[in-house]
Amino acid sequence: MAGTAIAARESDRTHDLVLSGSMNPYRWTINGQSFPDADPLEVRSNERVSLAVSNMSMMVHPFHLHGHTFAVRGSGVRKDTVLLRPMQRLVLDLDADNPGQWAAHCHNAYHAETGMMTTLGYVT
Repeated sequence: MAGTAIAARESDRTHDLVLSGSMNPYRWTINGQSFPDADPLEVRSNERVSLAVSNMSMMVHPFHLHGHTFAVRGSGVRKDTVLLRPMQRLVLDLDADNPGQWAAHCHNAYHAETGMMTTLGYVT
């Protein structure tokens, strides 16, 4: 629906997220870091933020963001979870319109629990 689509506009900020990990040792990461030691993704209120998410593992990862909806670039369709196939890269566009600290993680609980999680955090 046109009224609920995320409008196309230039990004104010882009974060690159690389999803990776292994079965032995069983550890999953975002940008090579495991939660809670992962660097937060900083945003400012009212920015258009792009998350360039690359799945550099051989497993499928449903990437989920709390507190916001996003659109896969070019689609406009609102989502809060998107499936990334192995070696797939997607750019997700969102509007930073809900201040706070929000989880961004693989929605496979056993991947998030072993580190594939970070936060989207608002700064002033």
